This record gives sequence, structure tokens and C-alpha cells, in this order.
Amino acid sequence: MDKAAIRNAFQERRARQRRRQTLISLTALLILVGAWLIGYFATQSQPALDAYVAEVLPQAERIETGADGLFTGYANDDSVVGYAKVGIASGYGGPIAMLVGTDANGVILDVSVISHSETPNFFRQLERAGFYRQFTDANYGDSLTVGDDIDGVSGATLSSEAVAQSIRQAVRGIASSAIAGAVIPPDNQPIKFGVPEVTLLALFIVSFFLHRIHARSPIKRYGRWVVMAVGVLVLGFVLNKPLTLANIISLLAGYLPDWRNNLYWFLLLGGIVIVTSIQGKNPYCSWFCPFGAAQEFLGSLTGAKPYQPREIYSKLQWLQRGLAFTAIVLGLALRQPGAASYEPFGTLFDLEGTWAQWVLLALVLFGSLIIYRPFCNYLCPLDPVVGYIGEVRHWVKETWAKRNSAAQPASGTTS
Repeated sequence: MDKAAIRNAFQERRARQRRRQTLISLTALLILVGAWLIGYFATQSQPALDAYVAEVLPQAERIETGADGLFTGYANDDSVVGYAKVGIASGYGGPIAMLVGTDANGVILDVSVISHSETPNFFRQLERAGFYRQFTDANYGDSLTVGDDIDGVSGATLSSEAVAQSIRQAVRGIASSAIAGAVIPPDNQPIKFGVPEVTLLALFIVSFFLHRIHARSPIKRYGRWVVMAVGVLVLGFVLNKPLTLANIISLLAGYLPDWRNNLYWFLLLGGIVIVTSIQGKNPYCSWFCPFGAAQEFLGSLTGAKPYQPREIYSKLQWLQRGLAFTAIVLGLALRQPGAASYEPFGTLFDLEGTWAQWVLLALVLFGSLIIYRPFCNYLCPLDPVVGYIGEVRHWVKETWAKRNSAAQPASGTTS
């Protein structure tokens, strides 16, 4: 076979692969859109609130519902004894709906969780810490800000801030709708920019410049170990704020937390997208993901090597993509991002998790002594998701190069 025939056969094979990949991508996109629509319409129906309202307004003998979602409780003599209203804010895994009951003057009597998309562990932490009791006797004039007049819960920061925001929204809604002469202060929540945000930005900047240094440079080698150590200690054990699939599903579902209280969340996702788009390398997973770094530290003790058997490696990659895709579809359809996230990150960093997560964590940690980053390479759902950004970048660069190469002869003939 001559060179031209070999070249044509190779190009034909590549064309078939591209058509197959395009078909798979379009099919996956349609499934994701379908899952998104299923989840959207499923969340439009509101749960019955009668039992919840009776719980937060126990002194009411009769309850009426207003057109604006305000519940008014009356005594036997038809005097108003209190009000109730639902507030909604986005937490770690999606929206959290809280029902707030107040007396006739807008002082909070009780609160109740109506619905949420968080993992059960987060709300167990809030209950154990007595987080909800802090809102009793507060009123619509209080800021109800975590870190100010409300104490947060370590390990459930996003959840506690979303609960506080939804309660603040509800009690102020009650005041504006039902309490005559109520002076509601502006909702000027401070922008939280502190150690977590500074640390995250520093990790992005340092890893970006270290990536550009020659691979054999000791500065790059030792610098990477320092960056990984900071990721494990600070992002993992101290802050417990690793990137998880729940963050991606929340973004796709449109569940965005208040940026003023959750700047870290936006810096994390935005930094990954921006840096990966610029240099074509995901800085988070390879440099300072705390779970990935923990695996690599363990592997360094025994000299663990990558395991990429040619005959099954492509199948393992498709397994990883399939797990990630299935989790995203379920998360969008069920509108429960936290429940669809199967990574054992929290089990390692806050020692909380189901028995299945403990078993998976034990297997991963033991496997890390034998295989280089086993979870990252074969199970982590974030690698194929973030890798998609690199594929889009490559497609844009390739399209741009083809466009420029096609334009050059034309410009040469007219000059």
C-alpha cells in the first residue's frame, strides 16, 4: 500500500472517530437537557406546609394563607398571634427552604426545614451544634449573618450560611408584608474575603507560574510538593472545602449561592475554568486538590507507579466518564447535587460518612500505596468534567488555526 493510500485510510479512520465522538456528545447533551427539565418541573410542586406552619405557630387556633405566601395565625378571638413565611437560599447542594414563624411583632418564635438538597451529614452537623436555636428571639432588624451575630458550623459553612440567608429573607418578608411601620434595614451583607479566599488565590497563582517552569527544575518539583501540602492541610483539614461533583451539578442546575458570603465557591470554579482555558492544564486536580495530594503523598512512601494497562486502560477511562455522567444526570433529575456526589472527600477530612464511603476511602488509601492516584485516575468524576474544558479549548484553537490557514492564501492573492 502506498503512502497516499495509508494517509487516506488514516484520515478516514479519524473522520469516523470524530463522527462517533460527535454523536456521543450530542446524545449526552440531549440526556443532560432531559434530566435538567425533569428536575426543573419536579421542583415546581411545593410540599404541603400546613403541618410545618402549625409547628412554628403552635399558639395559633386558625391559620390563613395570603396570596404572597404569608401565613397568618389567629387566636380564638380572631386576634393575630403570629406570622409564617418561607425563605429560600442556595447552599452546598442546592436550594434550602426554611419556614420561619414569628409573633405579631416580627420576633422569631421557631424555624423549620421545609426542603433541601444537601447531604444528610451537613444538616446533622447543624442539628448537633444547635444552630437553629440561635435564631429564636431575633427579629427582622437583626443582620442574622454567620460570623457576626450567628455562629457558623465548621464543616457545613455553605449550609449554615444558606440557612441563615433563607431565614433572614423570610423574616424580612414577614415584616414588609404584615407589620405596619416596620423599618427594614438594607441587606448589606459584607463581602467575605479572608484566609480561605487568599489561600485559594495564592494556590492558583503559584501553581500557574510553577507550571510554566521546566519540568526538571527543582523549583517546580519542590514547589509542587509545598502547594500540595497546603492543599491537604488548609483546603482539606482546616477548611474542608474541596471541589466536589456537587459544585458542578449545582452550577448546571442554576443553584448559585450568594456571592458575597461564598466568594470562595466562585473563585474555585472560576479559577479552574480560567486557568484551564489559558494554559490547557487543570491546576486544581494536578496541583492542590487535597484528596489527590493525599493519595500522592501516600504513594510517595512506597514508590507507587501509574497503572495504565494498554488492553483495559481505555475501558477504565470510559468507566470513569460513565460514573461522572450518571451522577450528573441523577443530580440534575433529582435536583439533589449533594446526594449524587460519591467522592469520599468529607469522610477523610471531617471523619464523617456512610459505611460505603468509609469502605471506599479505605480502598483508595490502601490502593494509593500501590497505584499512583488510583481514585483520580479511575473513579474521580471531576477529571472528565474539567477535562471537557480542555477539549473545548483544543477545539477552539484548532478551529481558529484552520480559519487562519484558509485565509492566508486568499490574502496573498489580493496583495
